[in-house]
Amino acid sequence: MCTVSYFKTNDAVIITSNRDEKRNREKAVFPNILELNDHRLYFPKDKKASGTWFVIDNKGNAAILLNGAFQKHTSNPPYKKSRGIVLLDIVKNGNFLQTFQGYDLSGIEPFQLLVFYDEKLMRLLWDGKDKHEFFLDENESHLLSSKTLYNDHIENEREKDFRRFRSSKDTEAHEILNFHKKHQIEKEPAIDWIIKEEYITVSITQLVIEKKNISFTYYDLTENTIQTKKIEKRILV
Repeated sequence: MCTVSYFKTNDAVIITSNRDEKRNREKAVFPNILELNDHRLYFPKDKKASGTWFVIDNKGNAAILLNGAFQKHTSNPPYKKSRGIVLLDIVKNGNFLQTFQGYDLSGIEPFQLLVFYDEKLMRLLWDGKDKHEFFLDENESHLLSSKTLYNDHIENEREKDFRRFRSSKDTEAHEILNFHKKHQIEKEPAIDWIIKEEYITVSITQLVIEKKNISFTYYDLTENTIQTKKIEKRILV
C-alpha cells in the first residue's frame, strides 16, 4: 500500500501496487471475494485487520489505499477503525466519491486513495482533519508513493525514473511489473537501513481492466508465488 502506478493503454487500464509492510506481518489471503446485492468485490485480505489495500469490483471500478496524506504524520493509536476497513466500506456502498464525502473519518489515521470509478480517475485524501478530492487525467500515467515511508527526495527521484520509464518502454503489464520490482523498499538506496530492517515489499498486486475481462494478479514476493483471478466484467446495459 505504498507505491501505486496507473497506466491507460489503447485497450486496457493497468493499476499496480507495491505493499510495503513489517517483516513479521501475517500473509494476506488472495483472492478474497465479497458478495453484495448488486455487485461482487475482489481483494487481497489483510489477516491482521481484515481489511485490504486494493479492491476491484466486477463492474471494473477499483480503489487502492496508501498510508498518509500530503506529508508524513506521527501515528497515534489507537484509532477508531483500520484504514483497510474504511476502504472496503467506501467500495461496498457503490458511488466511491459520494460515500467518501459522507463517511465519518474522525478517529481514522491519515490516508489517500487512488480511485478508478465509472472510468474516471480520482485521488481522495484524508489528512486527519479534512478531506480533499482531486480529479486526475485518466488518459495520462500517474505514480503515487506513501508519505509514511518515502520522503520528498525519494519521491522526486522515483518520479524522474517513472518519466524515463514511460518515455522509453511499452506500457505493457510485464514491463510495469518490472518497474515496481525495481522500486521494492529494500532496493531503494536512499531509504535508511533502520527502516529496511523493519520493512520490506511483501507483494505486488496488478490489475488489468479490459473491455470485457479483468485480470487480477497477486505476486507474493516473500514466497515467490503468483496467483491470478480472472473476472468476467459485468457490462451495464
